[in-house]
Amino acid sequence: MSKGVSIVAVAHPAPGKLERFKEVVAVAIEWIRDNEPGTLQFEVYEETGKDAEDVKISMFERYASQEALDAHEQSDSYKKFFESVMAEELLAGVPQITRGTYACGFRR
Repeated sequence: MSKGVSIVAVAHPAPGKLERFKEVVAVAIEWIRDNEPGTLQFEVYEETGKDAEDVKISMFERYASQEALDAHEQSDSYKKFFESVMAEELLAGVPQITRGTYACGFRR
């Protein structure tokens, strides 16, 4: 039985771009939810630091298999998401991305 593939991506929105970044992510998540049955989990968390501009976004993704992740990364929605992020300069720097296999956990 496959444990699937898990990704944690941590990004810092560019100053003044947090709300737009969240809009772009929300559109992508809606498409993923409706069109990618192999994407088992996709959640976004926001952490505010010392001031309003010091924000960290953490994205937790879990895929049923490497094939499901490959399909996600090859989708037009994925490409459109990254095109928007790059063209609108929504991030301050390169996100930190880690990949692994799902070990355990729960959701209610």
